[in-house]
Amino acid sequence: MNKEIEHAFAYKFILTFFGISFVYANLRYVVFGLEPLAHIPLFIMNKALSWSGLATIGLSKVLCYSKERKTAGLIGASMIGMHTVISLIILRPEYLGKFYNQTDGMRMTGAGETAILFGVLGLMCIACLLWNSIPRINAAQNSDGATNIFPKLSNVVLLCGAIHVTLMGWSDWFEPSNWAKFGYLPPISMLSFLTAVTFLFMPTPKTTT
Repeated sequence: MNKEIEHAFAYKFILTFFGISFVYANLRYVVFGLEPLAHIPLFIMNKALSWSGLATIGLSKVLCYSKERKTAGLIGASMIGMHTVISLIILRPEYLGKFYNQTDGMRMTGAGETAILFGVLGLMCIACLLWNSIPRINAAQNSDGATNIFPKLSNVVLLCGAIHVTLMGWSDWFEPSNWAKFGYLPPISMLSFLTAVTFLFMPTPKTTT
């Protein structure tokens, strides 16, 4: 795959995956579920951003050309950044009740706190990779930046993402009967896990400038 083809493929993949994620989230939670249209801007969008952001970071790992890899990495990081901000806004029992103690609903459960921890760890890895991609940092390290965007640490990001979504939704994965009220569509956390694991085991090609 030459540079022009990979460039076009990367953008088409990102746009298509985000579109599919957004439509899927609306189908599951609004069309078949009970979420009102008023929750599309944050609650539904957040699910699409998290899934497509994880996929885009995975994509950046398997691209061959450094510029395309960097672009995909930055777009994926932006999606995860938006997901993080929105999550902080809606991290309340009214939105995410299963993460909170059922006794008083005031404090998070152990699984909820651990899920947030791995989300933060993944975010810190992304921050380190972004910092390492700054031109002046690359110059100081006598590097062209080709190996600094999502090479090996991308696997750590994907692993943290896989653990994060597992802790968030694994209790619903093995109970298809729970999917009935969502049109029998699998949970997005499950699909995100499969996406992360798929990219996690894909080899990283040698970067070309």
